[in-house]
Amino acid sequence: MFRPVWLLVAAGLCLSLEGCSNEVPRTVAAVGQTTAAAPTHAPPVSKVPSRQATVSQQATVPTREKSPFIVLAGGDGLADDLLVANLATALERNHLHLRLERSKGPERDLLTLLNNPDIDVALIPTDAIESLPRRVRAGAHERLRYLFRVPSQRLHILARIDITNIYDLNGRKIDIGQPGSGSYLTARLIFDKLGIKPEFTTSDQATAFQHLHSNTIQGMVLLTSETSKEVLAFEPGGAYHLVPISFETIASPLEELIVHYAPSQFTAEEYPNLVDHGHPTDTIAVSRVLALRNWLEGNAHYERLADFNEALSTYLFEGFLKSADNGTNPAEQALGWKRFRPTEILLARRAQQAEEHRAFEEFTGAQGTCPLPDAAARERLYNDFLAWRKARGQDPSSAGSDMR
Repeated sequence: MFRPVWLLVAAGLCLSLEGCSNEVPRTVAAVGQTTAAAPTHAPPVSKVPSRQATVSQQATVPTREKSPFIVLAGGDGLADDLLVANLATALERNHLHLRLERSKGPERDLLTLLNNPDIDVALIPTDAIESLPRRVRAGAHERLRYLFRVPSQRLHILARIDITNIYDLNGRKIDIGQPGSGSYLTARLIFDKLGIKPEFTTSDQATAFQHLHSNTIQGMVLLTSETSKEVLAFEPGGAYHLVPISFETIASPLEELIVHYAPSQFTAEEYPNLVDHGHPTDTIAVSRVLALRNWLEGNAHYERLADFNEALSTYLFEGFLKSADNGTNPAEQALGWKRFRPTEILLARRAQQAEEHRAFEEFTGAQGTCPLPDAAARERLYNDFLAWRKARGQDPSSAGSDMR
């Protein structure tokens, strides 16, 4: 019943803008880029105001009244340093500040986050929770939340050429990194669950590479979100290769652990000396998140982290959380973990905005509304369109159904 009215309004708005042409309408790229679905258990988005105004108002308060956000990270070397630098940039644009605390390893970082209220956020591989003592693990899921996904780390198993699959590591001497490291934690979890019993050594990465070259060990494990320069340096046609790990093969034996992992691949473009062109090597990736404590709503920590969430989200979807080698959609769900409620609301709001733009494009295209000459004119028409719907008291989330 709204179609004729909408058509007249859109046509009138179009005529009020100068420079109509016959160009094909284009979607405004700056708005509604994400297609993340609104969480089904989030509150009605139309009733939830943005916190951006609150953050902007707080930006006028002297920064001495807003202590820096303490972020625990740095376990992935330069990749994490770049990530933290980008987080700091996002906060600085909102007159907020970040202070980095260096990672002590996933398990220790997780315990620190749970027990030290001064730590605001920690960059955590999601399988770290499985390493906690059973009595601690039982309540940890309810005491933890996460903001967004960050680039995963891929599991590299570099071994002698005669080791053709992960089960061939049984009884072999392999290095899994120093105790407490991400590679140590993940390797112990996976090998134990798969029933593989290698002879583990625990060296720093440089020493492990030396031992592999000298055949003191037959393989080594490392985790990185980017291409490893050390692995890249291995000579072609030599005695070493990246051991393939089939996600489908290990998924069932890993049981509940599999929620922390996803299928991934190494390509010849990344490792031309170790991977054949056209034949990627399968592996698995370890999910990672920006984790925080599950503070009660209304608590000062909760409100502080809600401001962090809002400031970060302004720039989150511009791509700064994506690495060159391993793009991750920050809005993707981290299986086995619950999201921070203000983040759920924010993602639902973005999904609504995307749906409003989709409805607008569908409406103007299907009804033959006069094409507009540039993005700015189209954006003005879109804003007038939203204002008209608001004045009519129409629920934005029902836009699509009214136009059919």
